[in-house]
Amino acid sequence: MAGLAVGAAVIAVAAFVGIFVMLSGDDQGTVNTNQAVNQPAVNQPAAAITTEAPTAAGISTFSVKAGAEVCKQDGKPVIYLFSTTWCPHCQWIKETFDTLVKKYVAEGKIVAYHWELDTGDDTLTSAVETAVPAEMEAVYKEFNPKGSIPTYVLGCKYFRVGNGYESQQDLKAEAAEIEAAIADLLK
Repeated sequence: MAGLAVGAAVIAVAAFVGIFVMLSGDDQGTVNTNQAVNQPAVNQPAAAITTEAPTAAGISTFSVKAGAEVCKQDGKPVIYLFSTTWCPHCQWIKETFDTLVKKYVAEGKIVAYHWELDTGDDTLTSAVETAVPAEMEAVYKEFNPKGSIPTYVLGCKYFRVGNGYESQQDLKAEAAEIEAAIADLLK
Protein backbone atom coordinates (compact mmCIF):
# COMPACT_ATOMS: atom_id res chain seq x y z
CA MET A 1 0.00 0.00 0.00
CA ALA A 2 2.86 2.40 0.87
CA GLY A 3 4.52 1.60 -2.46
CA LEU A 4 1.33 2.54 -4.31
CA ALA A 5 1.16 5.90 -2.47
CA VAL A 6 4.82 6.66 -3.27
CA GLY A 7 4.25 5.75 -6.92
CA ALA A 8 1.23 8.04 -7.13
CA ALA A 9 3.23 10.88 -5.54
CA VAL A 10 6.05 10.44 -8.07
CA ILE A 11 3.56 10.54 -10.97
CA ALA A 12 1.92 13.69 -9.55
CA VAL A 13 5.30 15.46 -9.20
CA ALA A 14 6.32 14.44 -12.74
CA ALA A 15 3.01 15.75 -14.11
CA PHE A 16 3.48 19.05 -12.26
CA VAL A 17 7.03 19.45 -13.61
CA GLY A 18 5.84 18.65 -17.14
CA ILE A 19 3.06 21.24 -16.97
CA PHE A 20 5.46 23.85 -15.53
CA VAL A 21 8.00 23.27 -18.32
CA MET A 22 5.27 23.39 -20.96
CA LEU A 23 3.89 26.70 -19.69
CA SER A 24 7.15 28.45 -18.89
CA GLY A 25 9.26 27.69 -21.98
CA ASP A 26 12.84 26.50 -22.10
CA ASP A 27 16.04 27.96 -20.69
CA GLN A 28 16.93 29.49 -24.06
CA GLY A 29 14.16 32.07 -23.92
CA THR A 30 11.60 30.47 -26.20
CA VAL A 31 7.96 29.78 -25.53
CA ASN A 32 5.77 27.86 -27.95
CA THR A 33 2.52 29.57 -28.84
CA ASN A 34 0.96 26.13 -29.25
CA GLN A 35 2.16 25.14 -25.74
CA ALA A 36 4.14 22.15 -27.04
CA VAL A 37 7.09 20.93 -24.99
CA ASN A 38 9.47 20.52 -27.96
CA GLN A 39 11.16 23.89 -28.25
CA PRO A 40 13.65 24.77 -30.97
CA ALA A 41 16.98 25.87 -29.55
CA VAL A 42 18.33 29.36 -30.06
CA ASN A 43 20.12 29.56 -33.42
CA GLN A 44 18.34 26.40 -34.58
CA PRO A 45 17.10 26.88 -38.13
CA ALA A 46 13.62 25.98 -39.25
CA ALA A 47 13.48 22.55 -40.86
CA ALA A 48 12.78 23.77 -44.40
CA ILE A 49 15.40 26.53 -44.45
CA THR A 50 18.97 25.89 -45.52
CA THR A 51 21.37 27.98 -43.48
CA GLU A 52 24.93 29.20 -43.68
CA ALA A 53 27.28 30.58 -41.06
CA PRO A 54 27.02 34.29 -40.29
CA THR A 55 29.94 36.23 -41.81
CA ALA A 56 29.12 39.76 -40.63
CA ALA A 57 30.98 41.01 -37.56
CA GLY A 58 29.04 40.97 -34.31
CA ILE A 59 26.50 38.30 -35.32
CA SER A 60 26.66 35.00 -33.48
CA THR A 61 23.21 33.98 -32.22
CA PHE A 62 21.24 34.44 -35.44
CA SER A 63 20.95 31.86 -38.20
CA VAL A 64 21.45 33.01 -41.79
CA LYS A 65 19.15 31.82 -44.56
CA ALA A 66 21.43 30.51 -47.31
CA GLY A 67 21.27 32.57 -50.49
CA ALA A 68 18.66 34.90 -49.04
CA GLU A 69 17.82 38.10 -50.81
CA VAL A 70 17.03 40.84 -48.34
CA CYS A 71 13.28 41.44 -48.24
CA LYS A 72 12.47 45.09 -48.65
CA GLN A 73 9.52 47.41 -48.49
CA ASP A 74 9.81 50.83 -50.12
CA GLY A 75 13.46 49.96 -50.86
CA LYS A 76 14.29 49.41 -47.16
CA PRO A 77 15.07 46.16 -45.29
CA VAL A 78 12.11 44.80 -43.32
CA ILE A 79 12.66 43.84 -39.68
CA TYR A 80 10.15 41.65 -37.80
CA LEU A 81 9.68 40.57 -34.21
CA PHE A 82 6.83 38.16 -33.46
CA SER A 83 5.86 37.87 -29.80
CA THR A 84 2.88 37.72 -27.43
CA THR A 85 1.75 39.80 -24.47
CA TRP A 86 1.91 36.84 -22.07
CA CYS A 87 5.41 35.60 -22.92
CA PRO A 88 8.02 36.65 -20.31
CA HIS A 89 10.85 36.26 -22.85
CA CYS A 90 9.00 38.59 -25.23
CA GLN A 91 8.48 41.14 -22.47
CA TRP A 92 12.21 40.98 -21.64
CA ILE A 93 13.16 42.27 -25.12
CA LYS A 94 10.08 44.33 -26.03
CA GLU A 95 11.15 47.82 -24.94
CA THR A 96 14.74 47.39 -26.13
CA PHE A 97 13.71 46.07 -29.55
CA ASP A 98 10.98 48.65 -30.07
CA THR A 99 13.23 51.57 -29.06
CA LEU A 100 16.09 50.33 -31.25
CA VAL A 101 14.11 49.78 -34.44
CA LYS A 102 12.06 52.97 -34.02
CA LYS A 103 15.35 54.88 -34.23
CA TYR A 104 16.18 53.29 -37.61
CA VAL A 105 12.61 53.76 -38.84
CA ALA A 106 12.72 57.46 -37.89
CA GLU A 107 15.98 57.80 -39.84
CA GLY A 108 14.24 56.28 -42.87
CA LYS A 109 16.64 53.30 -43.01
CA ILE A 110 14.34 50.32 -42.33
CA VAL A 111 10.72 49.24 -42.11
CA ALA A 112 9.92 47.41 -38.89
CA TYR A 113 7.06 45.43 -37.38
CA HIS A 114 6.60 43.99 -33.90
CA TRP A 115 3.54 41.76 -34.05
CA GLU A 116 2.01 40.52 -30.81
CA LEU A 117 0.40 37.36 -32.11
CA ASP A 118 -2.19 36.98 -29.34
CA THR A 119 -3.66 40.46 -29.87
CA GLY A 120 -2.81 40.97 -33.56
CA ASP A 121 -1.27 44.35 -32.71
CA ASP A 122 1.86 45.91 -34.18
CA THR A 123 3.43 47.63 -31.15
CA LEU A 124 5.39 49.99 -33.38
CA THR A 125 2.28 51.88 -34.53
CA SER A 126 -0.08 54.15 -32.63
CA ALA A 127 -3.03 52.31 -34.18
CA VAL A 128 -4.42 49.24 -32.44
CA GLU A 129 -4.45 46.47 -35.02
CA THR A 130 -6.48 43.33 -34.33
CA ALA A 131 -5.01 40.83 -36.80
CA VAL A 132 -1.60 40.01 -38.21
CA PRO A 133 -1.78 40.41 -42.01
CA ALA A 134 -1.57 37.10 -43.88
CA GLU A 135 1.69 38.03 -45.65
CA MET A 136 3.35 38.79 -42.31
CA GLU A 137 2.04 35.61 -40.74
CA ALA A 138 3.52 33.73 -43.72
CA VAL A 139 6.96 35.20 -42.87
CA TYR A 140 6.56 34.02 -39.27
CA LYS A 141 5.58 30.52 -40.36
CA GLU A 142 8.40 30.28 -42.92
CA PHE A 143 11.10 31.06 -40.36
CA ASN A 144 9.43 29.32 -37.42
CA PRO A 145 7.00 26.59 -38.48
CA LYS A 146 6.73 25.30 -34.88
CA GLY A 147 5.24 28.61 -33.74
CA SER A 148 7.61 29.53 -30.89
CA ILE A 149 8.17 33.04 -29.63
CA PRO A 150 9.89 35.41 -29.62
CA THR A 151 10.85 35.02 -33.28
CA TYR A 152 13.10 37.51 -35.04
CA VAL A 153 13.29 37.83 -38.83
CA LEU A 154 15.72 40.52 -39.94
CA GLY A 155 15.56 41.30 -43.63
CA CYS A 156 14.45 37.70 -44.34
CA LYS A 157 18.16 36.87 -44.04
CA TYR A 158 18.86 36.67 -40.30
CA PHE A 159 16.47 34.81 -38.04
CA ARG A 160 16.31 33.42 -34.54
CA VAL A 161 13.81 31.83 -32.18
CA GLY A 162 14.33 33.08 -28.65
CA ASN A 163 16.61 35.69 -27.17
CA GLY A 164 20.36 35.32 -27.58
CA TYR A 165 21.46 36.95 -24.33
CA GLU A 166 18.53 36.63 -21.94
CA SER A 167 20.20 33.93 -19.85
CA GLN A 168 22.96 36.47 -19.10
CA GLN A 169 20.37 39.27 -18.64
CA ASP A 170 22.37 41.29 -21.18
CA LEU A 171 20.03 43.60 -23.09
CA LYS A 172 23.00 45.63 -24.37
CA ALA A 173 24.49 42.57 -26.10
CA GLU A 174 21.06 41.68 -27.50
CA ALA A 175 20.65 45.18 -28.94
CA ALA A 176 24.23 45.25 -30.26
CA GLU A 177 23.70 42.03 -32.21
CA ILE A 178 20.42 43.25 -33.69
CA GLU A 179 22.18 46.48 -34.69
CA ALA A 180 25.03 44.49 -36.29
CA ALA A 181 22.49 42.57 -38.38
CA ILE A 182 20.71 45.77 -39.40
CA ALA A 183 24.05 47.35 -40.35
CA ASP A 184 24.82 44.34 -42.55
CA LEU A 185 21.39 44.56 -44.20
CA LEU A 186 21.96 48.23 -44.97
CA LYS A 187 25.22 47.59 -46.87
